[in-house]
Amino acid sequence: MPIFEVETWKVKPGKEKDHEQALRTWMTWVGEHKDLFPEWKSLRYFVKYIAAEETDRHIMVWEYDSLAAFEKYKERRGKYEGPYAEYKKVDPYYMDLFDHTSMSVEVWKDQDRSLWIE
Repeated sequence: MPIFEVETWKVKPGKEKDHEQALRTWMTWVGEHKDLFPEWKSLRYFVKYIAAEETDRHIMVWEYDSLAAFEKYKERRGKYEGPYAEYKKVDPYYMDLFDHTSMSVEVWKDQDRSLWIE
């Protein structure tokens, strides 16, 4: 059963342009190194647009085939050793761009996917 890792955050005030560039750099780097992320079925990036106090909240959604695949990836990436050391260098999370007090991480499972309209 597929699961979705959902991470949300707000950008630190005054860091919006740096954040935008860092996210583009990170997503490009990930796209060029897909072999490091075989468990990721998909990666989606959103920004809440009209959402009252939640406007401008950034949302990243990773899709995995299963909770086991999610755990396998997290374990392999671990402490960002080997090829993941380079990944950490381009990860905006570590660039003082996020308001870390605003962050949340959730794991979702789909419900009644056969009834979804796609």
